[in-house]
Amino acid sequence: MNRTDPRYYHVEVESSLERVGQMQRIVAAHLRYWGLQKLVTSATRGVGLLLEAAAADPVERVEIETWWTGQHLITAVSHHDASDRQDDAHPHLRQIATLSDGWGSCTTNNQRIVWFSLRKTDHDREPLDAKQPEPWSSEALTVPGTPVAHAKAARPSETAGTAS
Repeated sequence: MNRTDPRYYHVEVESSLERVGQMQRIVAAHLRYWGLQKLVTSATRGVGLLLEAAAADPVERVEIETWWTGQHLITAVSHHDASDRQDDAHPHLRQIATLSDGWGSCTTNNQRIVWFSLRKTDHDREPLDAKQPEPWSSEALTVPGTPVAHAKAARPSETAGTAS
């Protein structure tokens, strides 16, 4: 699968701590299918943190959305939340800030949305096939000014085992 094609995944699940590991495995499987193995660890950790934060609140359903733009992986977790609390006070959001390239939070129509983004870096490129060096030519190893016939005859490996 081409890693530059845009992708989208959306799921809605019950909010509970028991679902966190299951949802991390599902998101990880999608990222691997998309060819984003190097982003799996950070992305699933972020999803786990956001789901744990949502499970701490009295909400019933949580939505997880993941977008791959070809350069950035953006993951958002949203749920209905009528509370008016400060985002910076939540410890999970500090961890999200350290593991991601960017993050944000907003509340619209009693829907709380927290997102984070991970950027594809240059070292995430597919490894190139290792090239084998060409074998050395035996003529290239002769001493300058030495005739090739004399150099070949002087080698004991070629003359060993032959009768004169």
